[in-house]
Amino acid sequence: MTKLCRFNLNKEGNDFICSDIHGHYSLLEKQLKSIGFDISKDRLFCLGDLIDRGDESSLVIEYLSKPWFHSILGNHELMLIDAFESESSHVRTQWGFWGGDWSEDLNNSELEPYYEALVGLPMAIELTLSDGETVGLIHAELPKTCDWNEVTAQLSSKNKRDNTTHTPLTHGMLWNKNQVHCPEAVHGLIQPIKNIDHVFHGHTIINKITTVSNRTFMDLGSYESGIIGLINPTKFLKNPKPPYA
Repeated sequence: MTKLCRFNLNKEGNDFICSDIHGHYSLLEKQLKSIGFDISKDRLFCLGDLIDRGDESSLVIEYLSKPWFHSILGNHELMLIDAFESESSHVRTQWGFWGGDWSEDLNNSELEPYYEALVGLPMAIELTLSDGETVGLIHAELPKTCDWNEVTAQLSSKNKRDNTTHTPLTHGMLWNKNQVHCPEAVHGLIQPIKNIDHVFHGHTIINKITTVSNRTFMDLGSYESGIIGLINPTKFLKNPKPPYA
């Protein structure tokens, strides 16, 4: 899998970031329509967890083929990848327990197109905004003390296990939770991520989009709340108050 993708300035339209979709693509379309999203010039970047816990998870292949739709890898995509690669009934059952039951009637051959669509997703995206700021997209969390240059260097490094997601950094980027609620965050003690203007995160479900230092957490729990976190990052960073898009 690709570890890092960089996107240059969108000179034609607006860029938007959304949180975990979890197989609720009709809900996504409704929210995109409400903000006047223009598929001919706008771009949407998702923070991962495109699948599971929603009846429309099978649409993930269709959406990843759209030129305006981009996403990073979430832990639920990783569960599908692990289930396919391992061919283990135990791993498959565990994935089903965490929301992958939409695929229970698919054999490994039928699961392969989903694997092929997801295995190439990047671990992180770096996006240049219209005002010249640069933002990062990470599914879960980065360390409390963090330098973006070190993150991108590790993601860009070549090694014998180039597709591994099991280093301490990448494991945290996919699985760690509750940084937004930790005592350091509550008391304003988490330091800004260095060498990046801002980083956006999904994964940890919260009641409202919340910023800690220069880290914003956006997962509003679409499969429970019926709301996908959705922002225009340029607009958000200028005035982080609703409406965000």
